[in-house]
Amino acid sequence: MILSDNETKVDLLNNEAIAKTIVSLIKDSKEQPISIGIHGDWGAGKSSILEMVENEVKTSATESGKKYACIRFNGWKHQGFEDSKVALMSSIISELEKKEKLGAKAGEILKKLWRNINWMSVAKTAGKTALGLATGTAPLTLLSSTMDILKATVTTEEGIAGAIESIGGYLKDANITEDTSSNKQFSEFQDNFNELLEDASIEKLIVLIDDLDRCLPDVAINTLEAVRLFMFTEKTAFVIAADESMIRYAVKKHFPDAIDENKFNTGDAFANRYLEKLIQIPFRIPALGEVEACIYIMLLMVGSVFTDENPNYKKLREEGLSRIRKPWNVESLTVDDVKGILGTDYEKSANEVLIATQICHLLAQNTDGNPRKIKRFVNMLLLRYEIAKNRGFGDELELAILAKMMLAEYYETDFYKELANHLDSEGKWGEIPEILSDIKEMVESKEVVESKERWYDLNKIGEWLITEPEITDKDLRPYYYACKEKFDYFAGKSAQNDLSEVVDLLFRDEMAIVGRIEELKNLTNQEADQVFDVVVQKIMERGQFDTKPKGTDGLNVLVQSKPELRKSLVNFIDAIPVAKVGVWILHGWDRAIPKDCGERKILNQYIDKLKSNGTPVVKAALKKMRGD
Repeated sequence: MILSDNETKVDLLNNEAIAKTIVSLIKDSKEQPISIGIHGDWGAGKSSILEMVENEVKTSATESGKKYACIRFNGWKHQGFEDSKVALMSSIISELEKKEKLGAKAGEILKKLWRNINWMSVAKTAGKTALGLATGTAPLTLLSSTMDILKATVTTEEGIAGAIESIGGYLKDANITEDTSSNKQFSEFQDNFNELLEDASIEKLIVLIDDLDRCLPDVAINTLEAVRLFMFTEKTAFVIAADESMIRYAVKKHFPDAIDENKFNTGDAFANRYLEKLIQIPFRIPALGEVEACIYIMLLMVGSVFTDENPNYKKLREEGLSRIRKPWNVESLTVDDVKGILGTDYEKSANEVLIATQICHLLAQNTDGNPRKIKRFVNMLLLRYEIAKNRGFGDELELAILAKMMLAEYYETDFYKELANHLDSEGKWGEIPEILSDIKEMVESKEVVESKERWYDLNKIGEWLITEPEITDKDLRPYYYACKEKFDYFAGKSAQNDLSEVVDLLFRDEMAIVGRIEELKNLTNQEADQVFDVVVQKIMERGQFDTKPKGTDGLNVLVQSKPELRKSLVNFIDAIPVAKVGVWILHGWDRAIPKDCGERKILNQYIDKLKSNGTPVVKAALKKMRGD
């Protein structure tokens, strides 16, 4: 049900045009180094464009018969390294060793390169100690310390072994005492690196750098400085995906005292010049217009039913892209359009097509044309509907009305909360006919209806209310139950406050929660469901899973007290993207989901997915757990 939030090669936004243009520019640069920036807001699709660039490179041929080599470098994943320059160089060499068929001389050249990298790592981290070793004045304790530093800072097992084995060679090498800076080693690295590219018949090495805007400012700047050093190396191309505003902030924070000749602070101008000098060709991803966003929403919703390889869904994607390519004359995909293209597959996605048609305009207007905001809304819609079905009240919900209520919840929050107090005993909003009559009068007379004292702002909710589906005579209580955020809207103020306190408790540390375990046991099943839902929503909205999110321990303890929630807990775990979750996901579930309960099977299936699609750190942890 959940749409992947990872980068993708499947183009729904016509971003492949940017990727093709980038690859053409790299080809045209011949042997000269080139740097290209892909700029866009959070969630604009930068990482997906890098995927498309890599895919395009794989199918590109060179005139010389040599090859293009493409390497990914994620700045965020390497944030813990002491030296970003060493991290970047190590990653490039390691990836070349893994991915490329290197030439006959490669073995000797690689030894030289690792020697350069290892020495720079040592020189950076233990400069004085290294000099003391070279001159024979370092005591034994410093020697031991240096060995520990080597193990902690050199970035590969081969590098560690090589560094320790050849420590004697370092001590005899005259350049240690003659030149303790890394400049000479980097110069040698460039020469050896060029030799490696030539020996491997690589026409151009293309390095794709992602997630710099997630890094701390100093890490982002140091990585960019490492790229700058590489810009003097021929046959290299760097494609850097980052939010411009975040990089500018990093530059200003790193160089806070940049001043001009009149001693005025020139932080903004300096940041702009820095970016212009480092990134030769910038691309900015445009935000989606309303109609383009509507096409994207339609493709997403239909794509939640079919695989990317479904032939009729492929045809629909092609039609959607053909329309987006002409933004001056773009038309939305209507229900008839989709029905005609999907043919016999239409019935499988008829409900999703209807929902996309109903929500697309309001959702497009409220998400600023940002693909990730759109996708997260659709994901939360699908997740809530699936949870409602698993809890046994899915038949009470219409997916289209659930989407409509979520739009109010997200974008007219005050109105949404207050509306709960204006529903009758059957959960219906009795004022709707009067409001619709007022709207009709306004439209027909083209004048503003005489001002009435209202608890809502008609200008804000008018379009939402008249948008299909109608909610007149609909019981809205199940939708509040599926969409509830912090409390039960229908149990009175005291119940609201009580459940709010329980939610807050579950976001505290585990010891504090366990100390009040009796309160959790005394919750009714309905209250426990409500609290569980609120905590899950808050965790999912934050969307950070590399470290254990706050609230996860609370869910664990709650389910230990309320075993009826086991299915909900494993559904929550299964909804976390496997490519983004950290090692915390592997431990601590035995009390809430015992090994002999039926729900354990879903947890084990999720762990199996991690074995093939998890992060390298998670995969390594799984291997260690298995004793491989």
